[in-house]
Amino acid sequence: MEQIGFIGVGSIGNPMARRLLSCGYKLTVCDKNSEALKSFKEQGVSVTDNPSDCAGSEMIIVIVANDSQVNEAVLPPNGLLASVDPNRPPLLAVMSTVLPQTIQELSQRCKEKNVRMVDAPVSGFPTRAEQGTLSIMVGGEASDLDAMRPVFEDLGENIYHAGALGSGEVSKLVNNILGITNMFLSVEAMSIGQKWGMDPEKLAAIIETSSGRNFSSKDWKKARAVFEAFSKTMDLTKVLVDLCQKDLEHARQLAQNVDMACPLLDRVVDTVNNFTYEEINERWGSAS
Repeated sequence: MEQIGFIGVGSIGNPMARRLLSCGYKLTVCDKNSEALKSFKEQGVSVTDNPSDCAGSEMIIVIVANDSQVNEAVLPPNGLLASVDPNRPPLLAVMSTVLPQTIQELSQRCKEKNVRMVDAPVSGFPTRAEQGTLSIMVGGEASDLDAMRPVFEDLGENIYHAGALGSGEVSKLVNNILGITNMFLSVEAMSIGQKWGMDPEKLAAIIETSSGRNFSSKDWKKARAVFEAFSKTMDLTKVLVDLCQKDLEHARQLAQNVDMACPLLDRVVDTVNNFTYEEINERWGSAS
């Protein structure tokens, strides 16, 4: 497989696309934001703001911000399915974090054009995307995963077949209940320790061998670099906060759909929603 259509080059899509370029793939990069395309165009990469221009690729990756953007990228009149030749259909990997219902509804439309589709959301920050060490949670037919596996293996070091179509999204959203909560809470916890005179790296090492173990205690320098990166500008803070809020709301909807009361999750979602961008930017900046 050589030709890939890559739709969405935001904070995580950009380093993923660059990783594939470095691995020798020929990309058509699509994004509505002309600034996001500028650096790719300067490298001589084919760029477009029209998802239909990706329809002739062997495989298409969609990694945009939310459910409505996924639908816009895939569905007619302006999405890639409008131009897909059902006799030469591409493989399709939706790597955005969206609701499983969105994936299942899309799959019915994809079948009309013989498009083989999986959901394959990722876990990991931009640095892991650059290194090709993401975790990828795939929902769909095992044969479809096998067909796309060589590409996934260039993007990630942990490839999981989560189950049926949509289960990749369920896995990612359940993971993010813990991951996002830890991301916000670890900053508060480490700040308390620092105000009491603790060396944050020593504190992280203690936590890593104790019951508070989490992503930031595993490697505080890397965690601090993430907080520093996303606190550099308010726009960068807003991008990550908006994604976190969207994922937590989706996770809450998963629980509601199975009539499960989750009061702790509800409090986390409401607390994160009530933060201002300025408050979060200040907290992340102080952690770096």
